[in-house]
Amino acid sequence: MKKLLYVYFVLLAWSCKQRFEPPVAAPKNGYLVIDGVINSGVGPTSFRISRAIGLSDTSLVKYERNAVVRVEGENNSNYPLSETGAGVYSSPQLNLNSNVKYRLYIRTTEGKEYTSDFATPIKTPAIDNIRWEQPNDLQLFINTHDPQNNTRYYRWDWEETWEFHSAYTTTLKYVKNSRGEATGIDYLYPDRNHDTTNYICWRTEASTNLLFGSSIKLSQDSIDLPIHKVLQRSEKITVLYSLLVKQYAVSKKGYEFLQRMKKNTEQTGTLFDAQPSELVGNVHSKSDPNEIIIGFVEAADKQEKRIFIRPSELKQWGFRSPCQETTVQNHPDSILANSYLQPTNVAEYTGMGAIKSFYAADPICVLCTMRGVHLKPPFWP
Repeated sequence: MKKLLYVYFVLLAWSCKQRFEPPVAAPKNGYLVIDGVINSGVGPTSFRISRAIGLSDTSLVKYERNAVVRVEGENNSNYPLSETGAGVYSSPQLNLNSNVKYRLYIRTTEGKEYTSDFATPIKTPAIDNIRWEQPNDLQLFINTHDPQNNTRYYRWDWEETWEFHSAYTTTLKYVKNSRGEATGIDYLYPDRNHDTTNYICWRTEASTNLLFGSSIKLSQDSIDLPIHKVLQRSEKITVLYSLLVKQYAVSKKGYEFLQRMKKNTEQTGTLFDAQPSELVGNVHSKSDPNEIIIGFVEAADKQEKRIFIRPSELKQWGFRSPCQETTVQNHPDSILANSYLQPTNVAEYTGMGAIKSFYAADPICVLCTMRGVHLKPPFWP
């Protein structure tokens, strides 16, 4: 009897599941999304402008291209931002007056205009320290404080950069026929040196989640929070790893907007998560006051701090490359069958000094430029 009741309830629950379509009529091009901070201090100001896509939309992010974007002051000053990437508008330095309020202005290619509310620049305290702990994974923490107890609300972004090396170097290349088929093998350079342009590379990735914190419930304006984690045995820490943290002070309203944004974008999806709430920001359409724009623009000076970590500083990091080499005979049939591999070095010579066989591996194990860039970052030691 109990078994029959169990089956009945399972079937009942399954039969009650229906597809839910949100009763929200989103605009055809999607809601305008604005992410960035007006940097009132030293350094660049950058905004990413895109369009929110629907839950059923399988396309990639829709960036707002070829818009007119500038920072405007209440004293009628203005500072243009140039499009430096897909939907990214930047200026290397604005040189703003800390006693003047500023806002962001946008005009799209459709001729629609948007402005944020004027905001007074907020002073951001310096970052005290970026520390890390390693029980297994590497956990990084941000530490900061305001001795005047004035800030209370903070936002952070980070960029991680790491140097990595290919599992194998190469001195060889394929010889191809007129149809582009690999039929032979030859030395990459006449002097038989190794290719160094594909051996040492760097890669940079930026934070994608919203990172913010508050000391409002504490007697002292002091913050010590986890900001990023690198999983144990990650290739990121095999030569040298660096984390750059950018810190901004935010207003109470800006902080509350970030809280709602995080709940709507990162903490929904199950019956036990908070339900989505309306994202009322401080950016408005000049022609339609009812249009929904996702974004909260503030002005604050940016504080930065960078740290470097070497694998020798860690305990039992344990990275192991999954790469393996295969021996290929220097024969057209054998080469053609393994032409998807990248040749590395000679395995065996014939008695006449010709290449009898060679080693080959997956290209991603030989060509580091498939996963990074060979150009050394200017801040790298």
